[in-house]
Formats: sequence, structure tokens, C-alpha cells
Amino acid sequence: MLLFRFYVLSLLFFVLSSCANTPNVAASHYFRYFKFYEVESYAFYGRNSINFDYQNLSDVMRNSIEFTIESEFDAKNLILRPIDKADIIVSYFWVALIPEKDKAPKKNRRQMNGQPIEQQAYFKKIDNSDKLKNYNRGVNYCQACLKMSKDGRDNIKINTQPGALIIDLIDPKTKRSVWRSSYPVIIKEKENSQELQLKIQRAVTQMIKQYPISVN
Repeated sequence: MLLFRFYVLSLLFFVLSSCANTPNVAASHYFRYFKFYEVESYAFYGRNSINFDYQNLSDVMRNSIEFTIESEFDAKNLILRPIDKADIIVSYFWVALIPEKDKAPKKNRRQMNGQPIEQQAYFKKIDNSDKLKNYNRGVNYCQACLKMSKDGRDNIKINTQPGALIIDLIDPKTKRSVWRSSYPVIIKEKENSQELQLKIQRAVTQMIKQYPISVN
């Protein structure tokens, strides 16, 4: 009996360890009738575009994302052009994860020996549902329309949970997203800008690998 329990516990530990070490994989899907093989150039939305406001990102995140996208698309021989001359427009959105600090209400402050304890940090989760809906409307995202994936599977689910970084490629003619990918970017409260940039670069690189450049 003891040997059996040991075997079960060992097997459970192995399964849990394997799951914990499973690398994150970028998911993507696209519109099958868009001619990706004809794409030669891309653009980003300008600072004065309404789509720019939908993204709601810090300058550090925005610059890291766009710089990495430029590097990856350069490797695919795609050229950065003004938005009115580009074959596709790149948009992105991060489903915010970091909680917002909120000062403890005075009535909840504890005291010890008549002296107030150092101010504690209270946190509240950020509700991203409305922001994500607004972004999806801004890029005319249609989940049912983007059924194909690079490996040939259909009905791929795109992660939109807190921490997910989303990239969309927009058809300038229809103003609709024809490709979407996501990858988790989990940011800790005290991470510095360099750590943040490394995470963003890894995420963007993994997502752009899913770009269906040979689809025809």
C-alpha cells in the first residue's frame, strides 16, 4: 500500500512539474482570403489616430513593441511605410495585469501602542473588459472570421486573459483585422524597464513567427 501511494505521488509530481515547465506558445489565427503573400509593407497607427487611443499603453511598452515588430518584419523583408501607402497596419493591445495601488482608508489603518502602522498598500484588480471591447471594435475584430492558423488548424482560441499581449494586422481597405496573435506578458510590480523590454521582445518575436507569409 505504501509503495502504491509513493508511486501515485511520484507520478503526480512528475505531471505537475511537466505542466509548470511547459513553455508558453503564441496563438494566432487569420482570415483565409487575405493575400498575405502580396504584403510588402506595413505601418503603425499615428499618435493622433483614434486607434492609438484604444491601445492605452505606456511609452516604454509601446516603443518596445514597435521596435521589436520592426526588427522581425525587417527580417521578413517587409518595409515600414506611411499609413496611406502600407499593405497592412499593425495594432496592439495589452490586457493590463498590474493592480493599481490604492491608499488604505483612514478608518482601516491599524495602530500599535498608540502609533499608526506604516501605510499598507491596498490593491484592486483592473477591469479590462470594456477596454478590450473598445479595442476590438476599433480594429473590427471578428473571431468567427479568423478561423485559420499557420499550422492548418481552425477555431484557434486567442488568449485575452489579463497579461495577454495582442497584436492585430489590419487590412487598410476594409479596416478589419485579418490576423491576430497573443502571448502572455506577465509583469511584476517591481520590474524595471529592462526586464519589461525583454519580456515584450520575447512575446512579440514568438507572435510574429506565426505570421502566415507563405499563404496563397
